[in-house]
Amino acid sequence: MTYVKKTPLNLATVEELTGLSREVLRKWELRYGFPLPARDARGHRLFKSTDVEKLRLMAQLLKVGMRAGMLVTQNTAQLHASLDAHQSAPETAPDDNVVETQVQALLASLETHAKEHALDDLIDALIRHQGLAPFVARFMPAFSHAVGLAWETGRMGVHAEHRYSQVVQQKILRALPTPAHHGALPRVLLTTPPGELHTLGLLGLQVQLDLAGASCINLNAQTPVPDVVAAVSQWSVSVVCVSISVCMSPMQAGDYLQALRRALPEICQVWVGGQGCAVLSADALLGCEVFTHARSAALRWRELAKMIKNS
Repeated sequence: MTYVKKTPLNLATVEELTGLSREVLRKWELRYGFPLPARDARGHRLFKSTDVEKLRLMAQLLKVGMRAGMLVTQNTAQLHASLDAHQSAPETAPDDNVVETQVQALLASLETHAKEHALDDLIDALIRHQGLAPFVARFMPAFSHAVGLAWETGRMGVHAEHRYSQVVQQKILRALPTPAHHGALPRVLLTTPPGELHTLGLLGLQVQLDLAGASCINLNAQTPVPDVVAAVSQWSVSVVCVSISVCMSPMQAGDYLQALRRALPEICQVWVGGQGCAVLSADALLGCEVFTHARSAALRWRELAKMIKNS
């Protein structure tokens, strides 16, 4: 996700946000022509927020062995894609054949003549043997896609789709660890816009954040902007996460995000995820950070927590 701050940032702030020293920044400026900061009346460097976001992504990719000379030619979207490709799955993730086998078992468990508790037993077994985080990261997205496709093609009724969502939600909530309550660390609020009823993606994000040690407040679906603002104020929320599915109108989603960004304090970040983000315009996402994977959002939260601990 990319948080775009409208005002230019000074050198000290850029160092703090990116972890890059001023010596490195000046070396890149001379060698690569990036970044190219402006100057204030006193000659101090001022950096554009878009450049700072690119620097932050470059710094993360440097840690996994990539070279600055290669990264500097990429735009922000390409850097996000590179980072997501590196972070998208844990090293012990099940292979595609295992996932596909379980997808077929899931669809069979939702058929009319399946055993009554077949779906419950399947989800219980996967969470128990694979672990909650791998289940959410690999199996649940594949399951949700397959169930949605089965409904669209008429293989499955809407009642079966709702049954799937209900069981998965119950099993995940039961398996979640005891919520963390660290007052000094960034607190996260999760919700969807009015009209967006799909919440499994939001729940998957909550799992990853909870396992990372975050304190999450899940308001579930359809929270109006004034209620989000009130919750942010009451519970000292640092990050608001919004999930948008492909079923959500892009215009409505964009209007909601921009209304939310205008209403929230600038210091409160807005993170956006879900398949519906792919069709949103740059203007709709202005001031927001966009994540394609819940795990990368959790890693970003760890960055914020580390900055707070070290401050």
